[in-house]
Amino acid sequence: MATEITMPQMGFDMTEGVIANWLKAEGETVKKGDAIAEIETDKTTIQIEAFGGGVLRKIVAPAGAKVPVGDVIGIIADPGEALPPIKGQPAAASTTPAPAAQPAQAAAPAGGTVNATPVARRVAQELGVDLTKVKGSGPDGQITKADVEVYTSPAPAEQPPQPAPAQATGRIIATPNARKIAAEQNINLREISGSGPEGRIVRADVEAAAARVSAQPKVTAAARVAPPVVAPVAGRKPLTRIRQTIAQRMTQSKTTVPHFYITVQVEMDAALKLREQINEALKPENLKVSVNDLIVRATALALRRFPNLNASFAGDAVESHEQVHIGVAVALPGGLVTVTVRDADTKSLKQIAVEAVALATRARDGKAQPGDMGGQTFTISNLGMYGVESFVAIVNPPDAGILAIGASIPTPVVRDGQVVIRNIMHVTLSGDHRVTDGAEGAQFVNEVRRILENPWGLVL
Repeated sequence: MATEITMPQMGFDMTEGVIANWLKAEGETVKKGDAIAEIETDKTTIQIEAFGGGVLRKIVAPAGAKVPVGDVIGIIADPGEALPPIKGQPAAASTTPAPAAQPAQAAAPAGGTVNATPVARRVAQELGVDLTKVKGSGPDGQITKADVEVYTSPAPAEQPPQPAPAQATGRIIATPNARKIAAEQNINLREISGSGPEGRIVRADVEAAAARVSAQPKVTAAARVAPPVVAPVAGRKPLTRIRQTIAQRMTQSKTTVPHFYITVQVEMDAALKLREQINEALKPENLKVSVNDLIVRATALALRRFPNLNASFAGDAVESHEQVHIGVAVALPGGLVTVTVRDADTKSLKQIAVEAVALATRARDGKAQPGDMGGQTFTISNLGMYGVESFVAIVNPPDAGILAIGASIPTPVVRDGQVVIRNIMHVTLSGDHRVTDGAEGAQFVNEVRRILENPWGLVL
């Protein structure tokens, strides 16, 4: 039985996505659970998996196409099975898989229109490239993003042919898994030749590069005194969709939302001790509660008492939210995304810990699921793991506020007339002055502090 592959909805506000790359070709056998395509949304790039087995009989939407949520992008069926009708296309007869594609023709016939993907057109416009001069390598000579990037790359010096490093200039084309492993192994993707479609860097390419690095002689401590000088790369680097979205949303927030800021210092010793006891108890289950999990739970409980912070500006009114959904900022190679812990005020620390890890892992692996992102009513951005003491975050619309969390740092403080060392964490609220004000914001952050300094309320 034929299985339709549709554009998934990865967030409540997602209306369309772009086919970044097909990982399977027409006529190729697929198994249930195989990664078949990469989808680029406003927030991230994800891999979608096959929900059934068979043959990828038809690719309805080619790489680079922008497709509304719910529309069919491909069909999996048995060989020779009649395909169901597709909206806007004639019904397909029972056939065997399509023959191999013919060699690419010229990008545009004389007097005709240029055959190029939407992404290729956007990149060409940003780089000032005349598409009529670019040769397409896609189906029927269609110009792809990679074709534009190759066209804008400088011509190599005359030397024996050899594979060029992937995307020496311009955008790096790599799968989410490849980017994740490269970040973990400190591998420069610009020095890797991609073996995937259109030179895309895949996981195996990064693992091979990591193996070559590990086989090289170790650098001495003396050589590590000063970091190497890296020559700047000249030229324009087109924004990815995720970076475009970040730029648009943050500019909108800073120019339309009147921010105010409040910082408090939280003594975290009791919370850290409780976390240690909880994690000892969770050892048999191989689970751990993070400091951020404590903060998510404390923030959710504080929002119960201060519902104006769990609200949004709605023009001539303030819209209060019945449920407390905490957004948690997650760093990806291409920028920040926000995953959402829903109903955080009703969940235990253990539930929050399990859910937060799963959400972040799926986001980093490019396997986010519907509901993982968007729909938050308040956001937390934690840079403590990077050793940051304090910072100020930008309100994440439509939230009324965001907490910026610094590291817990041993600090000399005065207690009962004596100087003692305590683990102090800076918490900064950025608030929307249209929804709330400084006095209420101060009471809210002090409630978060009270809960963290008396942490048994987090488990009772």
